[in-house]
Amino acid sequence: MDRICRAAVDRDGNVLGWSAAEPIYQGNVWELNVLVVQPARQRQGIGSALVSDMALQVSARGGLTIWLGSDDEDGMTSLAGVDLYPDPLWHLARITDFKGHPYEFYRKMGFAIAGVLPDANGPGKPDIFLAMPVAPR
Repeated sequence: MDRICRAAVDRDGNVLGWSAAEPIYQGNVWELNVLVVQPARQRQGIGSALVSDMALQVSARGGLTIWLGSDDEDGMTSLAGVDLYPDPLWHLARITDFKGHPYEFYRKMGFAIAGVLPDANGPGKPDIFLAMPVAPR
């Protein structure tokens, strides 16, 4: 299976945003490893359209789930700057968004928080994992 890359462009051909995903787990799961929207065009539905399109593309290829990691390197959530051990899931169950972290966008799109990797980007800088089903349940 190959990677999926999609772009959102305006009528003049200017790229407004793009997304990319690649299969893992024999294509049952696809990792959404890129979702970018021009800062001036954010909050206009472009990211939502790219995620929705990606879900359709993954489903058409037989995928069941889209997965992604969303880092917190800038203290945007209650997980940053905290020693999440010995119980990372306790902290995760109480996550709070302080500064508009992307996990809130993904949750609105149908993703569920599926885990956290403490210190993924250095001490107190976790990676928040999210997953969304794309196959009928």
